[in-house]
Amino acid sequence: MPAKPSPTLVILSALLLCAFANQLLTALSWGHASYQLTEWMINYSGGFVRRGLPGSLIGICSDAIGVQANHLIIGFSSFCYLLLVIWLLRRSTPTFPAVLILSCIVMGFPAYQDSVVRKDCLGLLLLVGCLAIDRSRLPRPAIILALNLLAGLAILSHETFVFYALAGFVFFGRGDEQSPTSIGFFRRGLVLLPAAGCFLLTVVFHGTPGQAEAVNDSWLPLWRIIDPGNPGLETPSAAIQALGWSSAQGLSLSLYMLTSGLYQPTAWAIVFATSFGLVILFTGQDADCSASVPMTLRVRVTALLLAQLTFISPLFLLGVDYGRWLFLWVASTIILHTEQRRAPVWLESWVARLYQKTSLSRIFELVPAKNWYLLFFGVPVCWNLFNFLTASPVGRHLHFIWSSLR
Repeated sequence: MPAKPSPTLVILSALLLCAFANQLLTALSWGHASYQLTEWMINYSGGFVRRGLPGSLIGICSDAIGVQANHLIIGFSSFCYLLLVIWLLRRSTPTFPAVLILSCIVMGFPAYQDSVVRKDCLGLLLLVGCLAIDRSRLPRPAIILALNLLAGLAILSHETFVFYALAGFVFFGRGDEQSPTSIGFFRRGLVLLPAAGCFLLTVVFHGTPGQAEAVNDSWLPLWRIIDPGNPGLETPSAAIQALGWSSAQGLSLSLYMLTSGLYQPTAWAIVFATSFGLVILFTGQDADCSASVPMTLRVRVTALLLAQLTFISPLFLLGVDYGRWLFLWVASTIILHTEQRRAPVWLESWVARLYQKTSLSRIFELVPAKNWYLLFFGVPVCWNLFNFLTASPVGRHLHFIWSSLR
């Protein structure tokens, strides 16, 4: 007989469902100025440009079936989000409890921070697909072809896939194949050369102000339906405008965020460290099971988290969406572990020694995982105290109730 879900899990699920439904209703009014929607709207109207494949396909589908492109985007994004939630709950819960998966550290983040309508869940699903193909029994040529097709699709949708997916794909072993030799790394890299070529294309054809204008002009009829009377619709905005940014502009913005004072870097470091600690704390924890968590399991997950954090670290300089980077970091790590990927032997050995020297295993025994922790932890967007308090599932909904009553 299946175990009865804990009250905290029921509450967390209900709050997440409310946040998800509220975001979808709100998204119907998003348009020209929405980073979430315009990230999907980038297309090849001005020539080949990074992130343009989904927008081009959406335009074709919209014309073919007569459904507004923004409605297609909202529907497809929601489908990707729900499919990823279902996959994680079905496959990952033996190691990572459902309460962690539905928390703001993992699948709660897109719902609570208005980023369900982004390409992140699509990229993570394509990572799941790549890992499934790699362990399939297809002939090797078919595996290589399918891998590069999926990886290429992911990169042409959003180039961040290289950092949270392809790097680990090359350097992490499968099961007992934990530490490939340098020749093994080289062979894996060669297999993914076509996908690497796609990434090179996104670097070279980064985007120009002219291309941003062409993309924006291609969607003017839709902008006028969503936001009639807005005089600024002919000027590119949000993610479409960002196509015209140079790498130097993006880097300068990131450096300003990181060097403008101690507060923001410290706040981000605390959020990342807290998220890291909660993932490790809840690893292998079952609310109905009193058995101790094997330290080898925590060592493996910790090593994967550290390696994945290293792989995504360039994103901190290339963009300031740190909350999204945290989501991609944790979610991709859970996916990789679920698909039996392991960090190199030397890294796991180093983590094991660190646990022994610092008595972290003893600390985890003294501070057991309590589900209610995750009701009060959220990843904020702004950095004032009020935003910290309202970023969690409970804080967000209490604020919503209070605002409705006023």
